[in-house]
Amino acid sequence: MSDRIYEVLFIADPNLGDPELDALVAQVQGYIEKEGGRVQRAEKWGKKRLAYVVKKQREGSYVLLVVEGGTALVKELERRLRVTDGILRFLTVRVDEDLAKAERRKAQRAVEEAKRRAHTGGRPPAPAPAEPEEVEL
Repeated sequence: MSDRIYEVLFIADPNLGDPELDALVAQVQGYIEKEGGRVQRAEKWGKKRLAYVVKKQREGSYVLLVVEGGTALVKELERRLRVTDGILRFLTVRVDEDLAKAERRKAQRAVEEAKRRAHTGGRPPAPAPAEPEEVEL
């Protein structure tokens, strides 16, 4: 089976400075690469207030990783995230099916737009005439 695409979002301890947060992200990326996965994108969203208290913290530093790998990678990564100090919460979501659906919808819209342009001779559709409003006296 081919590799799948996952989004891994984790909330790090807000007391970590930038160097420590960078080291934590590098550590998680190391876990992924060690298991044979590939990090497509890593985004640090910064500190945000949490909706409720998590491990006695009211805010956390959010980090999003887009990862390509198999199910064994996700299982091992989640196990390691549970025991890694500095990570308050994490969430892993499989997104490859959603991306494929979005690509199909985009292609279908492009085909429909091409048909519409061919039918109208390349002009955008004319706006509908406005109907006069009735005014009560």
